[in-house]
Amino acid sequence: MVDGARNTDLKALGDEQLIAQVVAGCDPAFEELLFRYENPILTFCYTFVRNRETAEDIAQETFLRVYRNAARYQPVAKFTTWIYKIAANLCLNELKKGQLRNCRSLDEPAGRNPDGTRIIEHIADQKHGRPSTEAEKHEVQELIERALAYLPDDQRTTLVMVEYHHMLYEEIAEIEGLTVSGIKMRVKRARESLREALKFLEAENNT
Repeated sequence: MVDGARNTDLKALGDEQLIAQVVAGCDPAFEELLFRYENPILTFCYTFVRNRETAEDIAQETFLRVYRNAARYQPVAKFTTWIYKIAANLCLNELKKGQLRNCRSLDEPAGRNPDGTRIIEHIADQKHGRPSTEAEKHEVQELIERALAYLPDDQRTTLVMVEYHHMLYEEIAEIEGLTVSGIKMRVKRARESLREALKFLEAENNT
């Protein structure tokens, strides 16, 4: 959908107001939500599954569920929390299938103007620092990807939500059905696991 074709009145509405219009049968309201969140949701899914085609399928299914279940949305929760929870659950279900082991680069953009900062800029061993050349960047990126693969799925997905998507602990707790303290503990363990995996891989590379 081209920006110029967007309904000016709908552009001024909040997400919760738009979903209420979708319930009332206003398809342009759904198109406005799609315009706002299509790329962020695609990027979100890609960060988990690391496969562009699969991420596109999950993103499409996410919006189908939003459209079909719009009447079930409860305004007590933010719309963003609701839609990301749908996407996260679909991603977790896909990961449980164990079919996504041939991972593509976490540094690769997932769509037009992706949201957030590339994960390599956030999850790096302190001894490496910020890579200064493309060769160093690729080397660190490859090491991080291998290390992330050692993490349990729940730790990896939670860490990605924090480090890549800059989501609040409260939002992640709502998505994963845990307490905020539980999410904080999981992130702490995930970072520790990532450091240990990086040390192991570095030692392996140096032998």
